[in-house]
Amino acid sequence: MSRRLPSPEDWSAAARAGEAARTTGGPALAVGGLAATTARLAAVLLQQIVDAARAGLPNEACGLLAAQRHAADGGQPDRFVPLANAAASPYRYLIDPAEQLRVMLELDDRDEIVWGIVHSHVASAAVPSATDVGLAYYPDSLYLICSLARDEPVIRAWAIRDGQVTEVPLAVT
Repeated sequence: MSRRLPSPEDWSAAARAGEAARTTGGPALAVGGLAATTARLAAVLLQQIVDAARAGLPNEACGLLAAQRHAADGGQPDRFVPLANAAASPYRYLIDPAEQLRVMLELDDRDEIVWGIVHSHVASAAVPSATDVGLAYYPDSLYLICSLARDEPVIRAWAIRDGQVTEVPLAVT
């Protein structure tokens, strides 16, 4: 039995508190030359990410978030597509190539883009590893990491471009 995540109001309150605590004005999303202070994600999609991460244990889980536009363009994902971790490892993920091709063709047919690439960390923080940064091949997409290292899952979003990593605050709707 999996526990449910906080309500959208709880997520929003936590996000506001985190923003208020930032002394530098918070990290900005700077992808594709456009800037925004937050990325928007529905609470139901966050729950789907956590559920997929838990279902993947003891290995890392992975998936994609699909949208009409990238976060830097004001896009918000419409759906989460869980994918198989072909590496079957608790230390890394590899999206199954055949499954990735099928989903990418489906996204193209639906005029969608990869808004975010999602994976879990089973025993470490929701921070990109050196491997994660080195394998970040979609500079306009966000990278979301769901950490299951504590009792309560933690999901954080990152912009990764040319090896540069910037945290992107999530506004939960």
